[in-house]
Amino acid sequence: MPSHPMSRLRLLLAGLALIMAPALQAQDSVIVIDPDAPPGDSTVVEGGPPSEVVDELIAAYNDSAATRTQGDVTFPEGSSFTGRLAHFRGSLRLAGRISGPVTVVNATLYLLPGAEVNGDILVVGGRLIRSAGARHDGAERIFWDAAPVLRSPEGTLEVRDRRRPLGDLAAARASFQTGKVRTTLSLATGGTYNRVEGLPIVFGPLFELRLTEGTRARLDMRGVLRTAGGGAHLSSDFGYSIRGEIRSSSAGIGGRVYGEVAAIEDQPLSAAESGWSAFLLQRDYHDYFERLGGEGYAWVRPVRPVRLEVSLRRDHERSVRATDPWSLLRNSDRWRRNPLIDDGHYFIAGVDLTFDTRNHRDMPSTGWYFKARYEHGTSDDVTPISLPITIRPPVPVGGGYGFDKLSLDFRRYSRLTPSLRLNARLRAVGWVGGDRLPVQRRVSLGGTDLLPGYDFRAFTCAQPGYSDPADPALCDRSIMTQVEVRTRLGLNLGYRLREKEGGRTGRFIGIEEADLVFLGDFGKAWLAGDGPGQVPVNRIPSLDEWEADIGVGLDTGVIGLYLAKALSGGEPVKLFARLQRRF
Repeated sequence: MPSHPMSRLRLLLAGLALIMAPALQAQDSVIVIDPDAPPGDSTVVEGGPPSEVVDELIAAYNDSAATRTQGDVTFPEGSSFTGRLAHFRGSLRLAGRISGPVTVVNATLYLLPGAEVNGDILVVGGRLIRSAGARHDGAERIFWDAAPVLRSPEGTLEVRDRRRPLGDLAAARASFQTGKVRTTLSLATGGTYNRVEGLPIVFGPLFELRLTEGTRARLDMRGVLRTAGGGAHLSSDFGYSIRGEIRSSSAGIGGRVYGEVAAIEDQPLSAAESGWSAFLLQRDYHDYFERLGGEGYAWVRPVRPVRLEVSLRRDHERSVRATDPWSLLRNSDRWRRNPLIDDGHYFIAGVDLTFDTRNHRDMPSTGWYFKARYEHGTSDDVTPISLPITIRPPVPVGGGYGFDKLSLDFRRYSRLTPSLRLNARLRAVGWVGGDRLPVQRRVSLGGTDLLPGYDFRAFTCAQPGYSDPADPALCDRSIMTQVEVRTRLGLNLGYRLREKEGGRTGRFIGIEEADLVFLGDFGKAWLAGDGPGQVPVNRIPSLDEWEADIGVGLDTGVIGLYLAKALSGGEPVKLFARLQRRF
């Protein structure tokens, strides 16, 4: 692997160019039905198989009148078949005459020269590859994403049990209907664990009222019980969030009042992942502040992939201290301090634009995702912490403080074959105008989510001679590119339980399938200005100053284990785990 920074850049840009490039044209002799291509005569669905499609294919496969095949099967030229044909796994190659519907589950269907199919075709979890000279009379539907099914000992298909997310393991909900109002009572852990609140217990009711056929009103009232005890300098051991909203499928308006502990989002690592790390290893990868106030917002969705939201919020933002909650390992260690913030009352006006064509929110395989957020903040009573002038110029106090921040997140998910995927991400965030950002809105790089080949907050923009045990993020701006290649592996490491009644196949204990992931990251965080160690405000750093890493991992869908190595700085290989996709 080349070690020169420009060589690393070329590799990552090559990956980006590959993922953004149009799909290659197929040869004249073969037509590949591609879910990412515009539909022609076939109806091609970009998303994963809807539940009704899964029900349909199970019914078709389990039909007693259907002929079931499995593995690699060929109907040779000159052969003839009449009836329902259902195939599971492997490949189905047709060169003869088929009269009847064809259902293919988690396999690829080949229509070879001379094939003639009179009947509808449904392919789920594979492709349809049609050669010149093949004929088909009927509808075609193709879903590349695999169907969540398994084959029972009796030869029928069943829906495979889906594992619950780890964040839902300690949650209880109950719903009931009273007239037109549906009520849901919930008790959960808040999905995280941190060094300020400990384990937050979230509870309360959700009321939903259908106003018209497409319009609903919601009132969500949640209380938060903080279990860490005193010492955090919180205004109360009890937090709250009350949200009211009226929404339809294309627009909504709402408001919220709250008293909550908010994470400084300089690292996009999820709250659940940071919580498990804190609970198990006493490593909390977020920083926190208390936020009390209210907000109003409105949003519209002019077309399905696009969402535009405007919001106005007034917060009282306060510094809080780290406490000493219990952790499973390293409990005798001392927690990292929680950094001080620039306390004060803030008015925040925000505009959010989202474009999302992904086929799945958490585990996408195709589609585009773009999110931009612009926010303008002001404060008349900010109390800034003391920072060297080489990090931040003096902040005006007594009124007139205002700043502008912009966040961009652009992602492309490409499925090259049914088992091979190429994903890319460009993320940029930071100060764009006005006074410099408050501490609670500054950024850094390094750690499990961004540049995992480096230590947490390896790049904070702290200047020589400045030291803070809290290790706060101090950069004005950061930019990051990430590329990964995923290929699906069938592992079958484990065993399957059997149900007591009927001998049906039960849940699989272990790892059935996993993604082998190759990754690369390339980014930089910096201070904007004309001083030493700063970059002019109208430029980004030279590419030979960016940091990079490469890695490999195995993602089971529930947990992923990775190895990453920094390409500069002499960092050792890092082993890390993720409870969700990297992006």
